[in-house]
Amino acid sequence: MVNEVCVIGGGAVGGVIAYYLYRSGVRFIPVYYSSLESIREIEENHGLLVIDKPRGQEVLVPITPRSASNPIDKCHFVFNAVKAYHVDESLLLARKILDPGGVLLMLQNGFGSLEKAEEFIIHGKVAAGVVYYGAERVSRSRILYHGGGVVIAGSRKTPCPELFELATLFRTGGLDFRLTNNIDFYRWLKLALNAVVNSITAITMARNKIVLEPEARWIAKMIVREVVEAARVHGYEFSEERLLEYINRNVEAVAENSSSMLQDLIRGSITEVDYINGYVVRTLGERAVVNTVITLLVKLIEKTRREKALLALS
Repeated sequence: MVNEVCVIGGGAVGGVIAYYLYRSGVRFIPVYYSSLESIREIEENHGLLVIDKPRGQEVLVPITPRSASNPIDKCHFVFNAVKAYHVDESLLLARKILDPGGVLLMLQNGFGSLEKAEEFIIHGKVAAGVVYYGAERVSRSRILYHGGGVVIAGSRKTPCPELFELATLFRTGGLDFRLTNNIDFYRWLKLALNAVVNSITAITMARNKIVLEPEARWIAKMIVREVVEAARVHGYEFSEERLLEYINRNVEAVAENSSSMLQDLIRGSITEVDYINGYVVRTLGERAVVNTVITLLVKLIEKTRREKALLALS
């Protein structure tokens, strides 16, 4: 039997996808976890609790937690919502649960994850989703959703009319699921946003609103200048001024959110900086002075946070 949907990764991004699937009328939602502790906690709580701040409500989403080490589903749509640094192992799982002719939707920040999926997935289609919402995983079974509510999706190598089905489905539940025939344009837009917001919040260990401070705006200008140059290398032209306005609008919409990079550091984890600011560095080389410094600073913070986490466990 083929399921309509499966989600790989029940963190902030995957949890909100499951929430909107539930709001759209989907009642069987397998979500794959690498952690047995997550599965047990969700089973004990009878689902994933999503605290929807914009709507002022709490919704228990009755997902079906699955172990990533024991794939038992076949799904027409697979949402890959793991972090970029976990994509390699997630693609092994995706290939097992994706129905031949199905669609794998990659939802990671930065560049690199979609490209890997396009090479790895043979029997099925691969598309990307650029996520514009703020959410935090406050525990294994609780997601705090700050709002935003937009996903822009599209494919690069193979036409994917199946995405129209997802757009219709999600819009019934309140998620603005938009389609594009130029997904890389939106990936660059999102990279600019992440390169500024994620890195500044990670280095300052502060919520998104710190990016609106005068000092942060100067740093944002320097980061964006290099992002624009890197995008140009790949054939995309952006205005620095308009990118900064776009970043500020997005920050204002989810000012109280903690960026995904900050959440990683708080957990003592590595981050996606290599796929965001690091991608700018790999594109420009020595010309990416600011993003090189940003990447190295985040990596130093990663090391110190991991050391503290290990000491706390010893």
